[in-house]
Amino acid sequence: MSSNRAPLDVARAAIPGFLDVQAADTALRARITELDATTAPADLVTEAFTALTTGQPLPDGIGRRAWEAEQTTEFRSAELAILNGVQRRLNNHGENLVKKGADHGLRALRPFLDDLVNEARPMVAALRGVHSAQNAIDRGPDTIAAWSSIADIVTRYATIRRAQHTITRVACGQDIKTSFGHLGFNQVFRVWSEIENVTEVWPDWAPGERSEAPWPVVYRGRPFEVNHDREWVMWLLSNPTVRLWVPTVGELTQAYEAQRKDATARATDRAKGETPRVEGSRKRPVRQDPDDYPVVAYEEVPDSAA
Repeated sequence: MSSNRAPLDVARAAIPGFLDVQAADTALRARITELDATTAPADLVTEAFTALTTGQPLPDGIGRRAWEAEQTTEFRSAELAILNGVQRRLNNHGENLVKKGADHGLRALRPFLDDLVNEARPMVAALRGVHSAQNAIDRGPDTIAAWSSIADIVTRYATIRRAQHTITRVACGQDIKTSFGHLGFNQVFRVWSEIENVTEVWPDWAPGERSEAPWPVVYRGRPFEVNHDREWVMWLLSNPTVRLWVPTVGELTQAYEAQRKDATARATDRAKGETPRVEGSRKRPVRQDPDDYPVVAYEEVPDSAA
């Protein structure tokens, strides 16, 4: 079962040594804030000028006070310089810990996703064919409750995926090393980090080929650019073929490589006019209720029916 704490906090806490870095960073920031709030030294020139022009003697110990003010400023600047250096080193150390222990953090997110999916499935079932609040009202109390609660599911799903993105991005940097070379982070992360079986859900996909993605997209022609909104979450949870996951960096890379190789092989077969290869058995589209969210499902096709 997942924690009541924020997913990113739980993921970071699962990374060995990260909580120690976090505690050190909190103490360091508190001291820097304290130094930044230090009162500025008195304007001794103005004080002496005012005294002399109003017939009063020079303030006692003005030289000593000036020297002490200079020393205080020097000490403060020196300490800030040291603390800023410590903060840079601490940030680098924390980043290295995340890179080394990212898989621990990513695995810690899996209970959040499991709990969310288990909670959301009945809601999604109740909302089959419901596309507006009025539709929900017409269906009755259970559907109204599901309609009201699904927004929270969408928010929680997006929060889990943001935490996953944060950990994975720190671990990988701007690109991900694959058997196809170093690829841009988003090329491997988007959608592949959410759907374990991308090419089963979209069997027509192949690198460099144009085909329509079966899921809702932000822009036509950018099939792997999606929003974590209501439409996306409802599509994911309505599609019986989709396998949701939170992969480690290695699992993500391996899944992308294997499925891309398989998709490329099938595209080559299509170009030759041969029967495309599919991992497992061949599949054909299943007709679905037109009121459902648009999904693409497939059923097994015996060789005799091909």
